[in-house]
Amino acid sequence: MRILVVTTWYPSPEDPGATPFVPRHVAAINRDHDVHVVHVRLMSGAAVTEEVFNGVRVTRVGFDPRKPLSMVRAVREIRRWANFSDVVHTMAFSSALVAAPAVFGRPWVHTEHWNGVLYPDTVNRWWERAAWLRHVLRLPTLVTGVSSLMNETLTAFARTGRVRALGNVVDFGGSPERAPRNPDEIELVSVGSLIPRKGPLVAVETVSWLRERGVRASLTWDGTGPLLQTCEELAASLGVAPFVTFNGFREPAGVQQDLARADVFVLPTKSETFCVAAAEALAAGCPVVMGDRGGQRDFVTDSNGRLVHTRSAQDYARAVMEVVDGEGMASPQELAREIRARYGVDAVVEQLNALYEEARSLARVGAR
Repeated sequence: MRILVVTTWYPSPEDPGATPFVPRHVAAINRDHDVHVVHVRLMSGAAVTEEVFNGVRVTRVGFDPRKPLSMVRAVREIRRWANFSDVVHTMAFSSALVAAPAVFGRPWVHTEHWNGVLYPDTVNRWWERAAWLRHVLRLPTLVTGVSSLMNETLTAFARTGRVRALGNVVDFGGSPERAPRNPDEIELVSVGSLIPRKGPLVAVETVSWLRERGVRASLTWDGTGPLLQTCEELAASLGVAPFVTFNGFREPAGVQQDLARADVFVLPTKSETFCVAAAEALAAGCPVVMGDRGGQRDFVTDSNGRLVHTRSAQDYARAVMEVVDGEGMASPQELAREIRARYGVDAVVEQLNALYEEARSLARVGAR
């Protein structure tokens, strides 16, 4: 089939690390179908450009409500490509809002990734007041969420009986074989943006709490963001700066190396839609300790990690020690086997193919 992906979240040459889960879905689609991506650049008046990015044809176009002509241009470009496609697949909530005028009435699958659809209170007050816009999700033929928690929320906004599951693609490499660790030394790893919701300050405090009690803990954080300087200052004030490393943006191979070396993946997050980073940690045989609010509840269990209710360094440290102790924990090989079978590319490709067939069938029935 010819699949048009419309998304406001997509990497580019100037920002290659943006939202990795969307291009992974695109790569999965591209395995069995002819895919074209329209990347709508929000709050930009940029003209239309075309390129091949990571082996996929991508059209980029600006969309700025302050510049009405840019909005007209973007809708026209989406409609142009939709007319040559068998199915339109929008990814992330803002993409559905932008694409709706151009694709409504066609076979349309929407995949929701945005945490703000689940928890409007985690975004800002403006979105809390405007969250009724989620009813736009009644327009697509099928709506998919990347976790059971997301799908429960989507049922309130999508057409009755039109919500389906679609797993994130979990990227992994190498073997989950791990060398024996010194129980008195704990290497923690975190992957994510340095923003308040991800809890990097709590992660630094967790290292301090452990070291104050004689545990030689260290932390590597892969990712950057506005809290970098604050995190570094906190680590210095707590006396743990030599034991906390902020790597900034890391290529996937580098992240996998860090996961392979670590004893525990730690993310004191306030909420997650899915948390690909945690799933990738499990795929590397690394157990997970993270917040309990979000889609990660689908795959983080007492046999592969801990979900922590509070954002307390003490509680995170104790959860880390429980995981390191190993009682009731699956082996690294078992951790990796389960998550790879559930979220590997083969499983996701099967889901995508079934979604597109169903969307076309439902659209044909609706057209009669």
